Amino acid sequence: MVYYLLVLNRVYETLSLLDHISFLKVGRIGFMTYKRVEHNDAILNVSNVEDYEDVIDLLELFRAILKHIKLIIVLCILFGIGGFFGTKLLISPTYTASTSIYLTPQISESGSLDYNSQMANSKLVTNAVNLLTQNNIMSEVAKDVGLESADSVKKLVSVTNESNTEIITISATTTDPKLSKDIANDTVSTFIRTMQKNLNVRNIEVVDKAKLSYIPSGPNVKKNTLLATMVGFVLGCGYATLRFLFDNRLRTKEEAEKYLGIPVFCEIPEL
Repeated sequence: MVYYLLVLNRVYETLSLLDHISFLKVGRIGFMTYKRVEHNDAILNVSNVEDYEDVIDLLELFRAILKHIKLIIVLCILFGIGGFFGTKLLISPTYTASTSIYLTPQISESGSLDYNSQMANSKLVTNAVNLLTQNNIMSEVAKDVGLESADSVKKLVSVTNESNTEIITISATTTDPKLSKDIANDTVSTFIRTMQKNLNVRNIEVVDKAKLSYIPSGPNVKKNTLLATMVGFVLGCGYATLRFLFDNRLRTKEEAEKYLGIPVFCEIPEL
């Protein structure tokens, strides 16, 4: 095969050859390629260009993302600001009040802790955690604090047990600090009263009563701001990645040669 360089004035003189000239517009530079296969009676036959298989180059993808770094930074800032002020202005602050109870073991005649009592308390802890949020307890609490039903109270209360202890913590979270305190304390007092009356369990002691606190426990402004910033980062990188994947333009001479399978002999800048 023989390759020829096309001179610009030769193109204008021989207009019939334009049908056999491959002109690729690549950004602001045009590449002119010409391939001669045969010459029979002044007829030029141009071979078809083989299909080009796209391969994702991770380095090129990283460079494409870097090209949009300003956009990514702007999106991170905008989403971060939106997450911060959205959390501050649109989400109501919540307040949590907590109280703890302890299942006290019995003392033996010798003055030491009774082993059987300790084992019974360990088993009772699991039952107590479940009993604290039963409908009979929650219904009484709802009446005392002025809520509609047991379910409305149950949604506000959480009960936890510290590992390997007989200490149970009851927490209430609402948008009203006083209501949170009242729910937590009333849940404990109602539970103790019910256990003494129905099951004759009298070894439950209040370790720490819930106190009134005006310091919000939620929402987490820092967490929401960080999450919103990450959303902006992901969207920016996603946009840059999609632009890279769907951009089939040839920007350099090397890309044109790789795509066409023939060398580029002339570059025509866009005026």
